[in-house]
Amino acid sequence: MRLWLPIILLLCAVVACSLTGGQDPTPTRILPTPVVIITTPTPTAGVTNTPPAAATTAPTNRPTTPCTPRTNWPIYTVVAGDTLFGIAVRVGTTVDDLVAANCLTNADTISAGQRLYVPAVPPPAPTNTSRPTQNPSCPNRWFFTFEEGEEDTLPTCPGPVITVPAVGQDFEGGRAYRYGPMPGSTDQRGTVYIIYNDGYWETYPDVWDASQPELDPTIFPPPGRYQPVRSIGKVWRDNPSVRQRLGWAFELESTFTGRFQEPQDIPGLWNNRTHYFYIDHGKWGIVLRLYAVDMGPNTWEVAGGY
Repeated sequence: MRLWLPIILLLCAVVACSLTGGQDPTPTRILPTPVVIITTPTPTAGVTNTPPAAATTAPTNRPTTPCTPRTNWPIYTVVAGDTLFGIAVRVGTTVDDLVAANCLTNADTISAGQRLYVPAVPPPAPTNTSRPTQNPSCPNRWFFTFEEGEEDTLPTCPGPVITVPAVGQDFEGGRAYRYGPMPGSTDQRGTVYIIYNDGYWETYPDVWDASQPELDPTIFPPPGRYQPVRSIGKVWRDNPSVRQRLGWAFELESTFTGRFQEPQDIPGLWNNRTHYFYIDHGKWGIVLRLYAVDMGPNTWEVAGGY
């Protein structure tokens, strides 16, 4: 009996172990880690996310009206010192008309020897050998020589020549000059003359002084042009009509000796006549006759030269 007791106990232990090892443990569910797949769709033909390039059109040459020179006009040969404005004054036309008649691209670039079509051949520059136009009995002499057909026919002698400091400047639409105050005048302001290419002129009192700015720094001229300064510049800036008609200056202002002369006044001289006087243009040796009409408009013409 003692021998079987240990055997029975051993058998019970073996059975117990067998029962325990045969039970499966409660399974733990392991969820797979989700995988996110990002796919890039293959572009469909004809569809793109890139903005289409702007359509380009082959440049089209715009038809331009061909320029035809005025070959029916006489020919003038440019000499040293000529400018298109000076030629225009002498032949009685405008710079714009000469530019159009000669198909010029730049009114500032003419050179000696160049041939230009002009509406009339300018008269030769007056010389001391021209026929006399001065009355030898007069105490004063004209400071210039009249062009043929422009002689002063008033029944009087020349008045004295008045000389004052002056500055002049050429513009797209004409020329301006500032004459100093007349000697002995109680008005010590100078006078700014505006000579337009279209044959008219006007004057303005010089109200600029050194305490004022010479120019307007906010005004920017195009290349090759200038804003006028000081006396001429103030008239140009303060008067829109002057600025519009003159346009930009071709060059800087330059000094010259201004000369002013008129027929000697005698009683009744100007009855039924338009008053006029002569003024040094300050360039090209030209002298203008300025007609002064009450209430304007005032006109000018080339009277002669020196």
